[in-house]
Amino acid sequence: MTDKGNFSSKLSRRTVLKSAAGAGAALATPYFFVKAHAASDPKVVRMYNYDGTLGEFYDKHWYEPFAEKFDVKMDFIRLKGSRAPLEKIQAQIANGQPETDVFPLHPDQLIFARRNKIAMEIPRSAIPEYENIYDEFITEFGPCLVLWSYGLAYNTELVDPAPTSWKALWDPKYAGKVALNEGLKDQTLQMVNLAFKGSPYPVDEETFKHLSDIRPHLVALWSSGADAEQLFRNGEIVMSPFWNGRVTKLKSEGLPLAFAVPDEGFFVRHSVYGVPLNAANPEMGIEWINFVCGEERQKRMVEFGYGTPNKLVEHTPEQAKAVIVADPEVVKKAVPEDFTKILDNSAAWTDMWNKWKSS
Repeated sequence: MTDKGNFSSKLSRRTVLKSAAGAGAALATPYFFVKAHAASDPKVVRMYNYDGTLGEFYDKHWYEPFAEKFDVKMDFIRLKGSRAPLEKIQAQIANGQPETDVFPLHPDQLIFARRNKIAMEIPRSAIPEYENIYDEFITEFGPCLVLWSYGLAYNTELVDPAPTSWKALWDPKYAGKVALNEGLKDQTLQMVNLAFKGSPYPVDEETFKHLSDIRPHLVALWSSGADAEQLFRNGEIVMSPFWNGRVTKLKSEGLPLAFAVPDEGFFVRHSVYGVPLNAANPEMGIEWINFVCGEERQKRMVEFGYGTPNKLVEHTPEQAKAVIVADPEVVKKAVPEDFTKILDNSAAWTDMWNKWKSS
């Protein structure tokens, strides 16, 4: 197994992008179906949820239908941005119990979870819907869901011609009209390198020189997708690196936006949905994971603008264009990311970023 992205260009409109997420690394405590691990009230399931339109989607299509079907109460912890607080969860596990029964793990966070043994191992037999999930999207801790692409979002009425390069962000005619992503700064750093080096790595002084060059052009460094959405709604920006699903939602609101895949390449990621070690209600957490793997829930996700690993979900031509990863020609531009490098250099890159911000 590798912790680098590995995206295939061999797919049809009925399939989705295949990734090398898989099993085989250090294993954590196996999952087993025991009531002893449940909370005193097994009808309560505690979940993280996102801000902005993605959080609204989860509420409507992944949480409310589950609560109704299984007659459970769902308590939510709202995330600012897109990352579960793994260090906090690790400390909670050490003290007895984490605050949530399910957590989403970015690829680098999956490596952290493996190294620190904070996720429960879930056997395939516990997820009947795995029958309809491509094998490449099944890990020992849970399925890889919500395939999202990172490219350039731009206002089609105010950006002309349509951007074909990340370097469009540095174009003087858009000075004071662009923003960058601080919430997942590792993607910003890799994006800068793609634009000027042709490769995501290394992150070094040259990377930050290019960031300094664009700083006078910036309206904001946004920390969450909801913040970026509002910048577009308010007309404060005309272009920003962004995620395709968020662009699809803003377009549905009537905003004149489009998603561009730069010639230098773009990034594709997913989240692994798993159960923290010592969760209060692992049974219902795993039930929820199985529920959202199903065709109906995954169809709703495609309609929202994100890709799916479910074999049964078909795409209309419009949906295939929106999810990005359903087009094999576009997928050829997907750039592998080294998530071990990202995790191991996170602290150093954050220090470099903070020094750049304060300089």
